[in-house]
Amino acid sequence: MQIEKVSKVTKCDFVGCSNLADYSFSTKGILKRELAFCQECLTGMYEEIGRLQVPKAVEAPFKLKSRIKKEKK
Repeated sequence: MQIEKVSKVTKCDFVGCSNLADYSFSTKGILKRELAFCQECLTGMYEEIGRLQVPKAVEAPFKLKSRIKKEKK
């Protein structure tokens, strides 16, 4: 899956949006064609996905809390 800048003049694929597309979403063969989005619709979609999928913090490769406790003693 890739999101790329649109090189052709294309209308946004969201229902009710009449803006020209800025980006296209390609699944490399899963869908028969690329989906095109304007900047506003892409931003709105990003915010809605962010409400569902919150990234988890990466755990440090070392235990910072135990090091701090040892230094204080």
